[in-house]
Amino acid sequence: MTDLSRRAFSRGAVAAAAVTMFAGCDTEHDEKSKEDVKMTDMTFSKLIEARRSVRAYAPSEISREELTQIVTEALNAPSWKNQEATRYRIAASAEAKARVWKEALPSFNAMSSANAAALVVVSFKKGLSGYLGAAPANELGEMWGAYDAGLASSYFVLAAKNHGWDTLIMGIRDEAALRKIFDIPADEVVLSVIALGKGAQPYFKNPRKSVGDVLQII
Repeated sequence: MTDLSRRAFSRGAVAAAAVTMFAGCDTEHDEKSKEDVKMTDMTFSKLIEARRSVRAYAPSEISREELTQIVTEALNAPSWKNQEATRYRIAASAEAKARVWKEALPSFNAMSSANAAALVVVSFKKGLSGYLGAAPANELGEMWGAYDAGLASSYFVLAAKNHGWDTLIMGIRDEAALRKIFDIPADEVVLSVIALGKGAQPYFKNPRKSVGDVLQII
């Protein structure tokens, strides 16, 4: 083999090696992408499985910054025409939580949320969700506000769980007392109080309906 032939062979071998290397990288990248998609799906599946109603909490504290971040993430929830009518008011100080427990919650809910790091009051502004202009869009009217707040609450408790916090949504509360404590205006509908804290109970999952009981596909 002449020197010219050797040089041509060497260049061809290098080129072939480069093609093989990059092809291998592409294959590896594709496999990694599939893994990432799968892991993301599994992570979300585990998140919705792990979130449950917790009725026993260990003493804990949460920063204003982390509460703000959780609410910021919950703002990704869909809402009627992007009106975002849901509002959050949070008792995080010992004094504010003590008032909510004493004045605004029945004894069983106060006991179930004792030691929570925060108590979150969820409300929605009237006249936004469910309206086309000044008139209700359909027979549900203001119920759309509660619908949107329910979606927002779902995002909130999932975001909280993703940050390592457990939650309990409490619907039995004293609306007038909450209005007084947080100075909630009359143009808002008060819905729930969500306890947020570090769970101090064994994990258990209540049985769920079978999908056939709740699903119809036609």
